[in-house]
Amino acid sequence: MSVQNYISNEKDSLVVQPILTKNKGILLEALVKQENIKLQAQLFLYAEDMQKLLVARDVAVKNEKEKNASYKQLEKFTLDFMILMKQKEKSHKALELSHLDSLKRLASAAEFKDDDTGTHIIRMSRFASIIARAYGKNKNYCKLLEQASPMHDIGKIGIADDILKKKGKLTADEWECMRKHPEYGADILSGSDVPVLKMAEEVALAHHEKFDGSGYPSNLKGEEIPLSARIVALADFFDAVTMDRCYRPAFSDEKALAMVKENNGSHFDPDVVKAFLSVSDEIINERDRINMEN
Repeated sequence: MSVQNYISNEKDSLVVQPILTKNKGILLEALVKQENIKLQAQLFLYAEDMQKLLVARDVAVKNEKEKNASYKQLEKFTLDFMILMKQKEKSHKALELSHLDSLKRLASAAEFKDDDTGTHIIRMSRFASIIARAYGKNKNYCKLLEQASPMHDIGKIGIADDILKKKGKLTADEWECMRKHPEYGADILSGSDVPVLKMAEEVALAHHEKFDGSGYPSNLKGEEIPLSARIVALADFFDAVTMDRCYRPAFSDEKALAMVKENNGSHFDPDVVKAFLSVSDEIINERDRINMEN
């Protein structure tokens, strides 16, 4: 290389070197600026995300407070409601018991009209409960039937004493009048939503129906007759024939049991008779206990 060329190249290098340095500085500055812009953008996005999280947290806290307040209010409402329901139930129970007591007293009055001491309804209601248990019914049903069955003859309150206490045979007109007492009883007991009174109504109306359809007042047959009435029919019959009446002396237990068997399938439901016979000794013992206590 000639000296001239060398000098020339050195000059060019000295000129190019500052230009490259300057360009490199500009490029670095641009890169830094670009990175700053990206960083600022990221920081901005991060700030936005943080803001959203903070807002969400505040909303969650607010919602939690409101939710807790709502729960407390709901708990208070539930407690107040339960207290109100208990008070209502207590008042309803007291009214129900008062109504039931009045009807039982009316049923007792009907029994006194029929020349009875009132123990008949105690005995036959216990018999009905025992038979129902032997039939396979649960405790609640047995208890309900025991409470309902004393009102089976409440309709006799509407029958004249000279018919109820007549010692001789009833005339056709008198018998027609006597046959109305189930309907009278059902009318007295009708219109209630109380379970025991609803059962008492069906017992009062149907306890003189017979399994073969020859009973009264509606000539119901078989399972058309409510089970409660089928059970009470037998309980009532057995107690009635084993007690003294104004028109005849009491039958012996043996005779009464034989009469039940004779009427099996005609007057009485065979399944009810089967249940009755399986606990007949218990029923006789219960009758004797009640008679001693009364």
